[in-house]
Amino acid sequence: MYLRGVPRIRLLPDTLINQIAAGEVVERPASVVKELVENAIDAGATRVRIRLEAGGRDLVEVEDDGHGMDADDAVLALQRHATSKIASAADLERIATLGFRGEALPSIAAAARLVLETATADGEGTRVEVRFGRALATRPCARPRGTRVEVRDLFEQLPARRKFLRAEATELRHATATLTALAFARPDVAFALEHGRRTLLDLPIARDAAQRLPDLVGADRARTAIPVRHASGSLTVEGFLVPARGGRNTVLVVNGRVVRDRLLIGAANRALRGPSGRPEADAYLALRLPASEVDVNVHPTKAEVRFAEPGRAVAAVTSALAQAIVAGHGPVDIRRVVQVTPAAPARPGLPFGLPAPTSYEPAAFVPAAVGEALPGRPSPEPGTAPATPYGRYVGQYRRTYLVVEDGEGLLLVDQHVAHERVLFERLLDTRGAAPVQRLLVPEVVELPPDRVALAEELAGDLEALGVEVEPASGNTVRVLGLPATIAATAAARTVERLLDDLAEGGVPGDTLRERLAASLACHAAIKKHQPLSAAEAERLLRDLAATREPHRCPHGRPIVLRLPHAEIERRIGRT
Repeated sequence: MYLRGVPRIRLLPDTLINQIAAGEVVERPASVVKELVENAIDAGATRVRIRLEAGGRDLVEVEDDGHGMDADDAVLALQRHATSKIASAADLERIATLGFRGEALPSIAAAARLVLETATADGEGTRVEVRFGRALATRPCARPRGTRVEVRDLFEQLPARRKFLRAEATELRHATATLTALAFARPDVAFALEHGRRTLLDLPIARDAAQRLPDLVGADRARTAIPVRHASGSLTVEGFLVPARGGRNTVLVVNGRVVRDRLLIGAANRALRGPSGRPEADAYLALRLPASEVDVNVHPTKAEVRFAEPGRAVAAVTSALAQAIVAGHGPVDIRRVVQVTPAAPARPGLPFGLPAPTSYEPAAFVPAAVGEALPGRPSPEPGTAPATPYGRYVGQYRRTYLVVEDGEGLLLVDQHVAHERVLFERLLDTRGAAPVQRLLVPEVVELPPDRVALAEELAGDLEALGVEVEPASGNTVRVLGLPATIAATAAARTVERLLDDLAEGGVPGDTLRERLAASLACHAAIKKHQPLSAAEAERLLRDLAATREPHRCPHGRPIVLRLPHAEIERRIGRT
């Protein structure tokens, strides 16, 4: 019996079914890149070329030199659940290929304008055209052996999905990160990535992952890489640790498949976490175990896996990282490294130490006019000279906190976050062009391709805050100028960390300008354990008092801790 006014149950049309499936398989252009490149690898390709336009929103083109398809297979490949890789239920227990569901091509074709050209030998091939799930034409074409898939106008007829696509540079970063992970997994395949007229990646066939690593992370970072090697029965873990670029950048490959396993990636990030709370190294890890011990058929995009013994896999990864850290740094308390409980994060102290902090230069600040004292602030005891709006400066505690005495007790001021607040407000208060110090010799900075794209996208916003960068050759940018408050010697480090912060979205702020200013202020501010003279400390306190928000840094951390005199006397037994 059916309720009046309620439609009867009906079967969905094939076009709508495919469009729904497309939403499960294709999230963004990077998903298209992943699926098509994996298909190329499964087809035995030794060279894969990827071309993008508008970050992949307008075009994703993948061409390979694999074994190709004949005319019948080319048409059948665009049907849902058509695959050459699975013939029976038993095959699901020993999947050795990257693609096997038969969903990728039809799902992509349902969400875009797709052209497939393929041939099993040089000469005559087959060309198939599909427009948003509707087959248009199939005809012969001349082409070399292999396959080319052209995907245009992704989600053009699915506005609800297209509106969730991000800016061109953001989509390009995701696509680049996807290809980088695939390239780490398959060093025996050559990859090229082009965006518009620019080549972002050109990776020749490599002997092994070690030979490919410099092309993925840069020569400098690869030079300090720490090998990871560990075996636990039939499960092996191999890879590398390289100095962190910011955020959580663990690349995890299981049996040749790039995956996102939350359990393993979480364990790796905790093991690599440093005193700052963020991983001090990026991990590139490849796990190998019998196919019967891992289920790859648990997610439409095949990006997640399920281990028969997840605890064993976590133990293997954490042990592998512990051994690598010991080898790279010397004796470490292994119990702290292999601890995977979130409540007790490991702090192994990797050999990738932070660069020396920049000094606090009073001359770099514009003197701020402040009153005799802050409103409502009690005066110090008679006979003491206030010197700062907060009271009398006493000295530094552990070269990190400024100790100040006022009429109510003692104040501890965190010098790093205080300086952050000062720099943050000065960057935002700039009217028109920010004061810039031009570098006598531009600093050339090597960056991952996605960071180069981000630098290009944000060039105007960076310049408004005094950071002038321009693309150079390959995966490099030139730093032409910096804000006057940042030492010229810190140009490369500042730009690298600034772009890392923005790529990860790890800095606060309602606007892009605020996020940029917060990141710049953090990296330019004086650091903990840095000695300051009395004059420098007092100058910083005066500058802090002149800010609009002297109580919290741009990240929300408190700047000042008060120790009331009455509380001090009570604790010491005078009351």
